[in-house]
Amino acid sequence: MFEDSPEAFVSRWQRHAADVELFPHREGSPLLECRAGDAILQLFERTGPYLSRPGRQRTILHPVTTELELLPDGSAAPELTTTGISSLIATGTVVTVEGDVVVIDAGVPLVVGVAGELPAGLVPGRLVRFVGAAPVHGFVVTGHGAGNGAARRSHADDTI
Repeated sequence: MFEDSPEAFVSRWQRHAADVELFPHREGSPLLECRAGDAILQLFERTGPYLSRPGRQRTILHPVTTELELLPDGSAAPELTTTGISSLIATGTVVTVEGDVVVIDAGVPLVVGVAGELPAGLVPGRLVRFVGAAPVHGFVVTGHGAGNGAARRSHADDTI
């Protein structure tokens, strides 16, 4: 399990949020379209449809994979490519490894959940490639303390 709640996930990983351009989104659709680097991604929006506004916004990009492939250093450049609706292939450098979550710099930061076994020798600085299964999750990080979920959490607690 990669998260206890969307608010806890945002609180833990917001330092690795990507600066993306969000596009207007169709009412009732769970997919949020964004430009991350040179790629257009459809994200399964996890923080609710009313936190995101069109324009530049910090968003945690959270793909899930079953396997990370270690690559020889210098053998590939960082790259993020969409392969279909809410799926991707990425190549990048490992920034940090925390349990079964690996942050990868693929031109934009990706907070990758690994559902399979982590490869031996996976350390910060290693070059990796992976295929992200659909859907890629997106957690919009709102400004001035709201991104940690504290305000939303206390509001929910008040209604119990």
